[in-house]
Amino acid sequence: MLFGDYHTHTLFSHGKGTIEDNCSRAVEIGLKEIAITDHGFLHLLYRVKKKKFFDEMIGECERLRAKFPSLKILLGVEANLMGLDGRIDVLPHEMDKLDIIVCGYHKFVRTWKLKDHFDFFWPNLLGFKTKRRTAKNTDAFVKMIEKYPIDIISHLNLGIKTDVKEIAKAAKHFGTYIELNGKRIVLTDNEIETIAKVGAEFIINSDAHSPDRVGDFKVGLERANRLGIPALQIANFEKVPKFRKQNIN
Repeated sequence: MLFGDYHTHTLFSHGKGTIEDNCSRAVEIGLKEIAITDHGFLHLLYRVKKKKFFDEMIGECERLRAKFPSLKILLGVEANLMGLDGRIDVLPHEMDKLDIIVCGYHKFVRTWKLKDHFDFFWPNLLGFKTKRRTAKNTDAFVKMIEKYPIDIISHLNLGIKTDVKEIAKAAKHFGTYIELNGKRIVLTDNEIETIAKVGAEFIINSDAHSPDRVGDFKVGLERANRLGIPALQIANFEKVPKFRKQNIN
Protein backbone atom coordinates (compact mmCIF):
# COMPACT_ATOMS: atom_id res chain seq x y z
CA MET A 1 0.00 0.00 0.00
CA LEU A 2 1.20 3.50 -0.79
CA PHE A 3 0.99 5.78 2.21
CA GLY A 4 0.26 9.08 0.48
CA ASP A 5 0.00 10.99 -2.80
CA TYR A 6 2.41 13.90 -2.95
CA HIS A 7 1.72 15.45 -6.36
CA THR A 8 -1.84 16.68 -7.00
CA HIS A 9 -3.36 19.73 -8.69
CA THR A 10 -6.49 21.79 -8.12
CA LEU A 11 -8.46 24.65 -9.64
CA PHE A 12 -5.80 27.02 -8.33
CA SER A 13 -3.70 26.05 -11.37
CA HIS A 14 -5.21 23.78 -14.02
CA GLY A 15 -6.75 20.98 -12.02
CA LYS A 16 -10.47 20.30 -12.14
CA GLY A 17 -11.32 20.09 -8.45
CA THR A 18 -10.95 22.03 -5.23
CA ILE A 19 -8.47 21.32 -2.47
CA GLU A 20 -11.35 19.86 -0.48
CA ASP A 21 -12.29 17.58 -3.38
CA ASN A 22 -8.77 16.16 -3.49
CA CYS A 23 -8.66 15.69 0.27
CA SER A 24 -12.08 14.06 0.35
CA ARG A 25 -10.99 11.60 -2.31
CA ALA A 26 -7.79 10.82 -0.40
CA VAL A 27 -9.79 9.98 2.72
CA GLU A 28 -12.26 7.92 0.69
CA ILE A 29 -9.53 5.64 -0.67
CA GLY A 30 -7.64 5.36 2.61
CA LEU A 31 -4.60 7.56 2.06
CA LYS A 32 -2.88 8.92 5.15
CA GLU A 33 -1.27 11.95 3.51
CA ILE A 34 -1.83 14.20 0.50
CA ALA A 35 0.11 17.11 -0.95
CA ILE A 36 -1.50 19.93 -2.89
CA THR A 37 1.14 20.98 -5.41
CA ASP A 38 -0.23 23.39 -7.96
CA HIS A 39 2.06 24.78 -10.64
CA GLY A 40 4.82 27.19 -9.74
CA PHE A 41 4.56 30.95 -9.74
CA LEU A 42 6.27 31.62 -13.08
CA HIS A 43 4.65 29.02 -15.31
CA LEU A 44 3.33 31.02 -18.25
CA LEU A 45 0.10 29.05 -18.67
CA TYR A 46 -0.93 27.30 -15.46
CA ARG A 47 0.77 29.02 -12.53
CA VAL A 48 -0.79 29.43 -9.13
CA LYS A 49 -0.94 33.14 -8.35
CA LYS A 50 0.99 34.20 -5.27
CA LYS A 51 -1.84 36.26 -3.85
CA LYS A 52 -4.22 33.31 -4.04
CA PHE A 53 -1.60 31.00 -2.56
CA PHE A 54 -0.80 33.18 0.43
CA ASP A 55 -4.30 34.62 0.94
CA GLU A 56 -6.47 31.60 0.18
CA MET A 57 -4.73 28.26 -0.17
CA ILE A 58 -2.93 28.36 3.17
CA GLY A 59 -6.16 29.16 5.00
CA GLU A 60 -8.12 26.52 3.11
CA CYS A 61 -5.62 23.84 4.05
CA GLU A 62 -5.83 24.89 7.70
CA ARG A 63 -9.62 24.56 7.57
CA LEU A 64 -9.45 21.15 5.96
CA ARG A 65 -6.93 19.82 8.47
CA ALA A 66 -9.62 20.29 11.08
CA LYS A 67 -12.29 18.71 8.87
CA PHE A 68 -10.17 15.66 7.94
CA PRO A 69 -8.17 14.85 11.10
CA SER A 70 -7.15 11.41 9.80
CA LEU A 71 -5.43 12.97 6.76
CA LYS A 72 -2.18 14.90 6.85
CA ILE A 73 -2.48 17.72 4.31
CA LEU A 74 0.71 19.23 2.92
CA LEU A 75 0.68 22.44 0.91
CA GLY A 76 3.41 23.07 -1.62
CA VAL A 77 4.01 23.81 -5.28
CA GLU A 78 5.26 22.01 -8.33
CA ALA A 79 8.01 24.54 -8.92
CA ASN A 80 9.75 25.13 -12.23
CA LEU A 81 13.42 24.78 -13.09
CA MET A 82 14.18 28.19 -14.57
CA GLY A 83 17.64 28.02 -16.04
CA LEU A 84 21.19 26.72 -16.18
CA ASP A 85 22.11 27.94 -12.69
CA GLY A 86 19.46 25.68 -11.15
CA ARG A 87 17.24 28.50 -9.97
CA ILE A 88 13.54 27.76 -9.39
CA ASP A 89 10.50 30.04 -9.30
CA VAL A 90 10.12 30.02 -5.52
CA LEU A 91 12.02 32.68 -3.61
CA PRO A 92 13.88 31.76 -0.41
CA HIS A 93 11.53 33.70 1.88
CA GLU A 94 8.51 32.00 0.27
CA MET A 95 9.80 28.53 1.10
CA ASP A 96 8.93 29.05 4.77
CA LYS A 97 5.25 28.86 3.78
CA LEU A 98 5.64 25.51 1.98
CA ASP A 99 5.38 22.04 3.47
CA ILE A 100 6.80 20.35 0.37
CA ILE A 101 8.59 21.31 -2.85
CA VAL A 102 8.06 19.27 -5.98
CA CYS A 103 10.11 20.57 -8.89
CA GLY A 104 10.65 19.69 -12.51
CA TYR A 105 11.14 20.99 -16.00
CA HIS A 106 8.15 22.49 -17.82
CA LYS A 107 8.26 24.00 -21.29
CA PHE A 108 6.43 27.27 -20.85
CA VAL A 109 8.11 29.13 -18.01
CA ARG A 110 9.53 32.59 -17.62
CA THR A 111 13.32 32.63 -17.27
CA TRP A 112 15.21 34.83 -14.82
CA LYS A 113 18.03 35.67 -17.23
CA LEU A 114 18.04 36.54 -20.92
CA LYS A 115 20.88 34.04 -21.40
CA ASP A 116 18.63 31.24 -20.11
CA HIS A 117 15.95 32.20 -22.59
CA PHE A 118 18.30 31.40 -25.46
CA ASP A 119 20.49 28.72 -23.87
CA PHE A 120 17.87 26.80 -21.87
CA PHE A 121 14.28 27.64 -22.79
CA TRP A 122 14.48 27.51 -26.60
CA PRO A 123 16.92 24.61 -27.07
CA ASN A 124 14.77 22.35 -24.90
CA LEU A 125 11.50 23.59 -26.34
CA LEU A 126 12.84 22.70 -29.78
CA GLY A 127 13.91 19.26 -28.58
CA PHE A 128 17.69 19.55 -28.89
CA LYS A 129 19.34 16.39 -27.50
CA THR A 130 23.04 16.80 -28.23
CA LYS A 131 25.65 15.64 -25.71
CA ARG A 132 26.42 19.26 -24.89
CA ARG A 133 22.75 20.06 -24.33
CA THR A 134 22.27 16.97 -22.17
CA ALA A 135 25.30 17.92 -20.06
CA LYS A 136 23.99 21.47 -19.53
CA ASN A 137 20.54 20.21 -18.57
CA THR A 138 22.00 17.69 -16.17
CA ASP A 139 24.15 20.33 -14.51
CA ALA A 140 21.09 22.55 -14.07
CA PHE A 141 19.20 19.78 -12.27
CA VAL A 142 22.17 18.98 -10.04
CA LYS A 143 22.56 22.65 -9.10
CA MET A 144 18.83 22.81 -8.35
CA ILE A 145 19.11 19.86 -5.95
CA GLU A 146 22.19 21.38 -4.30
CA LYS A 147 20.70 24.87 -3.87
CA TYR A 148 17.21 24.11 -2.63
CA PRO A 149 15.43 21.61 -0.36
CA ILE A 150 13.76 19.88 -3.30
CA ASP A 151 11.69 16.97 -2.01
CA ILE A 152 10.64 15.43 -5.33
CA ILE A 153 11.81 15.72 -8.92
CA SER A 154 8.66 15.40 -10.99
CA HIS A 155 8.46 13.47 -14.29
CA LEU A 156 12.21 13.47 -14.92
CA ASN A 157 13.21 13.74 -18.61
CA LEU A 158 9.75 14.83 -19.76
CA GLY A 159 10.47 17.37 -22.50
CA ILE A 160 14.15 17.53 -21.60
CA LYS A 161 17.12 15.19 -21.89
CA THR A 162 19.43 14.58 -18.91
CA ASP A 163 21.95 12.08 -17.63
CA VAL A 164 19.84 10.38 -14.99
CA LYS A 165 22.82 8.70 -13.33
CA GLU A 166 24.34 12.05 -12.35
CA ILE A 167 21.00 13.37 -11.14
CA ALA A 168 20.44 10.19 -9.14
CA LYS A 169 23.80 10.64 -7.42
CA ALA A 170 22.86 14.16 -6.33
CA ALA A 171 19.37 13.04 -5.32
CA LYS A 172 20.76 10.24 -3.16
CA HIS A 173 23.30 12.55 -1.51
CA PHE A 174 20.79 15.25 -0.62
CA GLY A 175 17.73 13.08 0.02
CA THR A 176 15.59 14.12 -2.95
CA TYR A 177 13.12 11.57 -4.33
CA ILE A 178 12.73 10.82 -8.04
CA GLU A 179 9.12 10.46 -9.08
CA LEU A 180 7.48 7.62 -10.94
CA ASN A 181 4.64 9.70 -12.31
CA GLY A 182 1.07 8.43 -12.44
CA LYS A 183 0.24 10.13 -15.74
CA ARG A 184 3.27 9.09 -17.73
CA ILE A 185 6.80 7.85 -17.20
CA VAL A 186 9.19 8.87 -19.95
CA LEU A 187 12.21 7.32 -18.27
CA THR A 188 13.29 4.15 -20.03
CA ASP A 189 13.57 0.87 -18.18
CA ASN A 190 17.35 1.19 -18.35
CA GLU A 191 17.25 4.69 -16.86
CA ILE A 192 15.04 3.57 -13.99
CA GLU A 193 17.33 0.62 -13.33
CA THR A 194 20.32 2.99 -13.39
CA ILE A 195 18.69 5.24 -10.79
CA ALA A 196 17.94 2.20 -8.63
CA LYS A 197 21.54 0.94 -8.86
CA VAL A 198 22.85 4.34 -7.76
CA GLY A 199 20.67 3.99 -4.68
CA ALA A 200 18.42 7.02 -5.07
CA GLU A 201 14.86 6.55 -3.81
CA PHE A 202 11.71 6.74 -5.88
CA ILE A 203 8.30 8.06 -4.92
CA ILE A 204 5.11 7.05 -6.73
CA ASN A 205 2.56 9.84 -7.20
CA SER A 206 -0.59 10.35 -9.25
CA ASP A 207 0.04 13.85 -10.66
CA ALA A 208 -3.75 14.04 -10.42
CA HIS A 209 -5.43 16.89 -12.27
CA SER A 210 -8.90 15.80 -11.18
CA PRO A 211 -10.08 14.45 -7.81
CA ASP A 212 -11.00 11.03 -9.19
CA ARG A 213 -7.34 10.43 -10.06
CA VAL A 214 -5.98 11.18 -6.60
CA GLY A 215 -4.24 8.01 -5.47
CA ASP A 216 -4.08 6.54 -8.97
CA PHE A 217 -0.70 4.87 -8.73
CA LYS A 218 -1.14 2.17 -11.39
CA VAL A 219 1.43 3.48 -13.87
CA GLY A 220 4.20 3.83 -11.31
CA LEU A 221 3.41 0.58 -9.51
CA GLU A 222 3.34 -1.38 -12.73
CA ARG A 223 6.76 -0.11 -13.76
CA ALA A 224 8.28 -0.63 -10.30
CA ASN A 225 6.90 -4.16 -10.08
CA ARG A 226 7.98 -5.12 -13.58
CA LEU A 227 11.52 -3.88 -13.01
CA GLY A 228 11.77 -5.37 -9.54
CA ILE A 229 12.41 -2.09 -7.73
CA PRO A 230 12.79 -3.01 -4.02
CA ALA A 231 9.97 -1.78 -1.80
CA LEU A 232 12.55 -0.18 0.49
CA GLN A 233 13.53 2.10 -2.39
CA ILE A 234 9.99 3.48 -2.77
CA ALA A 235 9.66 6.29 -0.25
CA ASN A 236 5.88 6.14 0.21
CA PHE A 237 5.44 2.36 0.21
CA GLU A 238 3.89 1.52 3.60
CA LYS A 239 5.85 4.31 5.28
CA VAL A 240 6.07 8.07 5.66
CA PRO A 241 8.56 9.75 3.29
CA LYS A 242 11.32 11.79 4.92
CA PHE A 243 11.03 15.08 3.11
CA ARG A 244 13.94 17.53 3.06
CA LYS A 245 11.71 20.57 3.37
CA GLN A 246 10.11 19.37 6.61
CA ASN A 247 13.47 18.54 8.15
CA ILE A 248 14.67 22.14 7.84
CA ASN A 249 11.47 23.79 9.14
